[in-house]
Amino acid sequence: MKKLLMLSLMLAFAMGGCELPPSGNPGGEHPGPPLYKKYPGDLAVKWNQLEMIVSRTTPGFNAGRAFAYSGLTLYEAVVGGIPGGHSVASELIGYDVTRRSQCAFTFWPASGNAAMAYALRHFISMANPVNMAKIDSLENAFNEQFKKEVSPTVLTNSIEYGTRIAGEIFEWAATDGAAEAAAKNSTGAIPTGPGLWEPTPPSFIFPVNRYAKEVRTFIKNAPQTALAPPPIPYSAEVGSAFYNQVKYVYDYSQHLTADEITTVKTWGEFPGNYTQSLRYIQLGIQLVDEADLTLASAATAFAKHHMAVNDAVLSVFVSKYTYNQVRPITYIRGVMGFSTWNTVNTTPPHPEYPAAHATTGRASSRIMEIVFGKHYTIKDKTHANLYGVRTYSSPEAYSDEAGWSRVLGGIHYVPSVRAGKNMGADVANATNDLFTSSSH
Repeated sequence: MKKLLMLSLMLAFAMGGCELPPSGNPGGEHPGPPLYKKYPGDLAVKWNQLEMIVSRTTPGFNAGRAFAYSGLTLYEAVVGGIPGGHSVASELIGYDVTRRSQCAFTFWPASGNAAMAYALRHFISMANPVNMAKIDSLENAFNEQFKKEVSPTVLTNSIEYGTRIAGEIFEWAATDGAAEAAAKNSTGAIPTGPGLWEPTPPSFIFPVNRYAKEVRTFIKNAPQTALAPPPIPYSAEVGSAFYNQVKYVYDYSQHLTADEITTVKTWGEFPGNYTQSLRYIQLGIQLVDEADLTLASAATAFAKHHMAVNDAVLSVFVSKYTYNQVRPITYIRGVMGFSTWNTVNTTPPHPEYPAAHATTGRASSRIMEIVFGKHYTIKDKTHANLYGVRTYSSPEAYSDEAGWSRVLGGIHYVPSVRAGKNMGADVANATNDLFTSSSH
C-alpha cells in the first residue's frame, strides 16, 4: 500500500510539472528543508560584502536605502525555511509576497542567491561593468555549488521564486518617495533667523536630505513617533543654557588628545571612508561574519539591522529640519567671536539637532544587542589599517563612542547626542517588533 501511495504521488507530481521533494512530502508548511538544520550564513555574508564593495565604488545613489531593501529581500526569499518565521514584506506591501505553488519544492539558498543578485543589479543599477560582472560571478558561483545539491528542476524553481520576490519588493521600493525627495532637494527657501542653521565653511554646501519627511519608512510613521523633543532654546546671551552647551564644545576642542582625534577620525566622514550609515553596516557585516550564523539567522539579522539603520537616518533628518538648529562652527565664529576656530573634520551640510551618528549608531547597536546580547565584546576592524582595531565591551559602547566623537570633533552639542541615542533605540526596537510581533 505504501509503495502504491508513493507511486501515485510521484505520478501526480510528474503530471503537474512538479518534482517530489527529497522528504517525499509534497505539502507541508515549509516545502523545503528548514534552514536552521543545515545551511550556513556565508551566502548572506558574501552578498553583503559584495554589496559594500559595489556601494563604495558607485557614486550617485542612496547606499543605505539599497542595503535596507536588499536585506529585506534576502529575508523574504528564505523566510519560508525559517520555522516560526513570517513575511514582513507581505504585511508592509499588503499582499502575500512569499506565495508559491502548492507543490513547488524550494531550495532556500538558491532562492536567496537569486534574490540578492536581482536586488544588487536593480538597486545599484548605475554600477560600472566591473561591479556588474562581480555580481554575475558570485551568483554563478553559488549556483554551480547548488547544482551538486539539488536537481535542475528544483534549482530552476528556486531561482524563479527568489527572483520574483526580489522583483516585487523592488517595484514596491520604487513607490517610497526617495527619488522624488532627492530630485526636489535643492528647491524651496532655507529658513533664516537667529539660531537657525546656515551653510557652514569651508564649502558652504546646500543642505541635504531636506525632504526626508516625504520618504516612506519601513516602520509606519517612524519619524513622527520618534521625533526628538525640542532642543535648548536659542540664545546668544553669555551664560545662557544654549551658550554654555556651545562653550563646552569650544573649551573641549582646546585640549584634544591624539587618541581623541583618532576617535573623531575613525567615526568621521571623508572621501574613502565608510560614510554615515555604511560605517555601521560594515561593522554589522563583520559581526555576523565572525559569529558564523546560520543562513536563517544571518538573513534575519541583516534585514533587521539595515532596515533599522535606514529608518533611523530618515527619522533623524525629519527632526533636524523640524528644528533647524545652528551648528557649533557658526555660533563659535559668529557669536563667540573665535573667527578662525575649526572642526576636526568638515561639518556635514544639514542642521545640528539631533545628532545623526548618535541616532544611526544606536539603531545599529541596539539591533546587534538583540542578535548577540548586551555584553557581547566587539573588535571593530573597519579602519584597522588606518587607526587600529577598536575594542568595545558591548554593542552600545561602540555607538556611544560614535556619538561622543561628534562632540569631540566640534560638530555636535552634548544634548543632541543624547537625543539622537534615544531616537535610535526607539527605531531599532520598533524594527525588531516587525519581525517578532505576536500578532503574526
